Amino acid sequence: MAPPRPRVHPDVLRSGDAAAIQAAEALVKALTTPDWGTKKFQAGKMTRKLESGLLPYGSIPEVRQVLDALANKQPLDGRLIHYVKRRFLEQEAIHAPGDLDRWFEKVLSDPDAQFIKPDPTPHSRYVVYSDQHHLLAVVERNGQRVSVHDHDGVGLGDVWCLLKNLLL
Repeated sequence: MAPPRPRVHPDVLRSGDAAAIQAAEALVKALTTPDWGTKKFQAGKMTRKLESGLLPYGSIPEVRQVLDALANKQPLDGRLIHYVKRRFLEQEAIHAPGDLDRWFEKVLSDPDAQFIKPDPTPHSRYVVYSDQHHLLAVVERNGQRVSVHDHDGVGLGDVWCLLKNLLL
């Protein structure tokens, strides 16, 4: 039997707190829809640095896909570029793009994960930290996944609430 789908906590809905409702809805979407968006790269110094760093790994299919898309100025799958950069440029112990999804799901499935108070600017992102897994997840306000990585939990900012207060 499949676990129940996460949803916005009824207390959040009853509260009428628009910011809390928006945050909870974004987290539900991030947990249920693994959307990493697409990334567009402009010709420039950073893109050339990315290309030159990946060239030694050009025979690896995922890297070749990224290099071809960069050369043809095509948008890239956000999860793929995130994975390739972390595995091959940062030499992180990540074995497949799906690892990013599994780590994300661990963070957003931890009821005691801390939801960090977001910056009030409209383009700020949500940050969720799981002390249980020592992982930090970053989510756009529309629920799109941005990043997930190891973190020691230091220097994150003020805790707004725990996930169990936002999601059911």
